[in-house]
Amino acid sequence: MLKTFPGFVDLGPPELAVLASICKERIFPAGATMHEPGRAVSKFYLVVEGSVHTLKRGRVTQKLGNKSSIGGLAALTRDPRGAHAIAVEDTLALEIEVDDMEDVFEDNFNISHGVLAALARTLREVQVQTGGGASVASARYFEPVTHDRRLHLVEKMFFLRKTTNFGEASIEALADLASHAKEKRFADGTELWAVGDASEYSLLIVMGKVLGFVESGEEIEFPVGYIVGGLDSLSHSPRWYRAVAAGELRALVLRRSYLLDVLEDYPDMMLLLLRGLATGIERTLEMLAAQESAASRRGKDVSPSALEGVIDQG
Repeated sequence: MLKTFPGFVDLGPPELAVLASICKERIFPAGATMHEPGRAVSKFYLVVEGSVHTLKRGRVTQKLGNKSSIGGLAALTRDPRGAHAIAVEDTLALEIEVDDMEDVFEDNFNISHGVLAALARTLREVQVQTGGGASVASARYFEPVTHDRRLHLVEKMFFLRKTTNFGEASIEALADLASHAKEKRFADGTELWAVGDASEYSLLIVMGKVLGFVESGEEIEFPVGYIVGGLDSLSHSPRWYRAVAAGELRALVLRRSYLLDVLEDYPDMMLLLLRGLATGIERTLEMLAAQESAASRRGKDVSPSALEGVIDQG
């Protein structure tokens, strides 16, 4: 059963056995509360059979069924607001304690990597359907590099530390990743990749900017401090937009193979990245739900949610 969930589909029998050992079977009758709002999530559920609604301020935000994760995002983000979920019909689920799951992540890289790829795939698919946000923003304002010499190790670490996902990583982990991050320069107009290209790396912009061209015709601008193409790379998915250097561009090349090596050596850094992706998905969910609610209040026809067919991967 665990192997049918998106985050675990590529796992072998040894990893599945580890996960199965921390699962408890639970049955929630129709109307039962699975998560109460205002309480941090200490356990989450994988729905085997049934139907569950999640709510915000009493309003239904998601309708989830088989193969869905309930409370998984709030568990990863450690959101003190918790989550609110109710079984709308008799529901069979597998219960996993958050502390047990984090212990498994620390001890078994194959499992944490599978979840990482699934989260990145989920957020990437939302971005493809909504046509934007194809990168990861910095945590704070970045001053672009102005000198002409190549960046030294400490400068690379500085840029990596200011990004959202690596801001709390250890000095050792940052130094390891920075030592593998190669600085590269691109002339104005250079095509960085085309739609459908393989995604072996992402780019952390330290000077200049990147323009992304979606096949629908939309143009997206990524300035200094953005990691461009990261979700494609983490989810092992082909590029979904064309990327071009706008002006002289300098960037740190973060190859997926090197990043995964560092994440395997530093489980705390892996957990930070998982938490960052989960936060991104939660924020996107809230934004889309607010947009649909506003459109509904204006009496407009609301198209099917951009998350339809995607959020089950959560």
